[in-house]
Amino acid sequence: MRATVLAAALVLGGAPLAWGLDPAPEPYREAALAGNVGVVAGRAYEERRRPADAERALVGTVVTLVPRSPKLLEQLEAIRRGARESAGAFRASADALRRARAAYERALLEAGFPDLVVTLAVGPSGEFALEGVPAGNWILIAWRPVFVSKPSPTEKAKVLDSYARGMRMTGYDAVTVWVRELTVARGRGEPIELTDRNAWFTGVVEERVLDAGR
Repeated sequence: MRATVLAAALVLGGAPLAWGLDPAPEPYREAALAGNVGVVAGRAYEERRRPADAERALVGTVVTLVPRSPKLLEQLEAIRRGARESAGAFRASADALRRARAAYERALLEAGFPDLVVTLAVGPSGEFALEGVPAGNWILIAWRPVFVSKPSPTEKAKVLDSYARGMRMTGYDAVTVWVRELTVARGRGEPIELTDRNAWFTGVVEERVLDAGR
């Protein structure tokens, strides 16, 4: 699948950088206006287990490209390290990664640089291409959730009538995350290979509903 960063949209004036974006996004805008753009392309696939096996596309992987931010990288790495500290930290880590990325995307949006967040979903071929990317340093964050149904037992209604109703797990998303730093230059790109064996992080996001009883 393909997505294009539209240089014309970058002409919009940016708001004051109250969010302390690092580095300031203006050089990306200048590169886009000067036609100094490249391509970020690659594949997301499951590697063969045996030579005769076929590679399988990791359909549904969501690829996001944002300007390189040391602060964001530090946040993501701290969350990944912290996931090893306890079972609770591990269960919370995937959602914490998602929220850290979303906060940075929101900062870019509110500062007036919405087109510096480029996202697409990988289709049946497993291939993806982000075109017209301004030259500079970027972070590629790819996210692939696979839902696993694993409902916990429901309580009897008479028990729930006596106590406050709690949340019951219905299953969880097994989440695979890739984080790559890359550099884009005029007229060329950087090929990206995302596989089930080179993931940056794997975690879970639990799905819970209010226990209705039985």
